[in-house]
Amino acid sequence: MVCFQPYYKFNERKKLLKICPSLVIICLKCVAFCGMMEKRQGKMRKLARKVCEEIMNNRRLITERERPLTASGFRVMKGEREFITYQRDATIRVWHQPNPDSYAPHFHSAIEVCVPLLGGCEVMVNGKVYHVQAGEVLFVPSDATHALRMAAGSERYLIIFEHNAAFTMKEFAALRPMLRQPIYLTAESEATPIVRKTLMQLVDAYEAYTPLRNLRCYALLMDVFATLGELYLPNVANSAEMNDIHRRLSGEDAFNRALDYLNKNYAENITLDVLADYAGFSRYTLSRMFSRHTGATFIQYLNARRVDMAAEMLSQSDLPVTQVALRVGFGSIATFNRVFRTQKGCTPSQYRNVYLELKK
Repeated sequence: MVCFQPYYKFNERKKLLKICPSLVIICLKCVAFCGMMEKRQGKMRKLARKVCEEIMNNRRLITERERPLTASGFRVMKGEREFITYQRDATIRVWHQPNPDSYAPHFHSAIEVCVPLLGGCEVMVNGKVYHVQAGEVLFVPSDATHALRMAAGSERYLIIFEHNAAFTMKEFAALRPMLRQPIYLTAESEATPIVRKTLMQLVDAYEAYTPLRNLRCYALLMDVFATLGELYLPNVANSAEMNDIHRRLSGEDAFNRALDYLNKNYAENITLDVLADYAGFSRYTLSRMFSRHTGATFIQYLNARRVDMAAEMLSQSDLPVTQVALRVGFGSIATFNRVFRTQKGCTPSQYRNVYLELKK
């Protein structure tokens, strides 16, 4: 069952009852906002959502401009997997959290950046704990299991963004190993003030609500990663990993052309042999390059690309699931359902129901 929970924790019943007496008869933590609920529970669901909105307004959980958007204050969860909700066509979110809060272990496909403004934040990533203080920055890689806890009197920004075409640029080839691990910028790091300044410019761009804000935000992210790359590359210049990258620079352009071709033509009947011929590599060489540069096999990368595009269609269109499967390159609905469930933790229909519920 997919549940919707506000970012505010509902464990302080007395305080909540003062905000909204309706909670005397409704336990919001037990009311699952799920599209599969019985029709007779519709009124209770609407009432619970209204109460959540009241709490959101009173607690200032989100920015002023985001308050009218019902989905903004909710976490969309299935087990430990979180489905990030974005505004309109954006693939980046910024949350301002002026009040201490905590989140149990969870993971998502997006990269997350923790930027404390006051106090500190304890973040556990894949079992390792980071005590991130004001003036520092922590990058949590995609699909990494992490938990967060804010100290009393603390305040922070959370910046969450998806991988997009910018991350397939050839310059990212050398940075991919860095992006698979948490990046902790302490107060002593020379890159920290530069990165924090750029991230705060990103926050300003995000809250400006201009037509090109998504582009502006990603442009600033590119600036951040360029700064990190300048710090990271010299430190690994003598490592076996970096020497290996330098020895194969002549093949990087060809691989990135192949990757760009795959990203654009994912819906076609593309095989490893077809892509190897296009790039001028042997099947074996291209397979190894995929594993080294993307951390996935060719078929895993292709399926992930297809599933991501299918997820976008499911959330933004009313095309039948079968039609979505065909449009992204799956010839079998059974294979599509199996791969989608493996990637997203739910079936395509359940995924669509999540976003249909958010739009109500």
